[in-house]
Amino acid sequence: MTELQFFTGKTCGVCKALKPKLLEAVRENFPKVNIRVVDVEEETELAGQSMVFTLPVVIIKVDDREMARFARSFAVYEVLDKLKRLGGEQING
Repeated sequence: MTELQFFTGKTCGVCKALKPKLLEAVRENFPKVNIRVVDVEEETELAGQSMVFTLPVVIIKVDDREMARFARSFAVYEVLDKLKRLGGEQING
């Protein structure tokens, strides 16, 4: 099972701009990928365990193992490309 975790915060401007674009693209292209949005202010323990010290952060896990991490400055296509290479099932692929 593939899971995408999007770590965000209420005061993160980049998160607010990136989140809707990224989540829509993942849902469109990889409908079987579970998406979890994590507000670091509400889920401080998970953020700490995941070693998230900056925002935004996207972690891709396959079978509960971290396979990729994107932090601060990254593009939607980079995340989609990594999902594709990790064998995420695409509708149009």
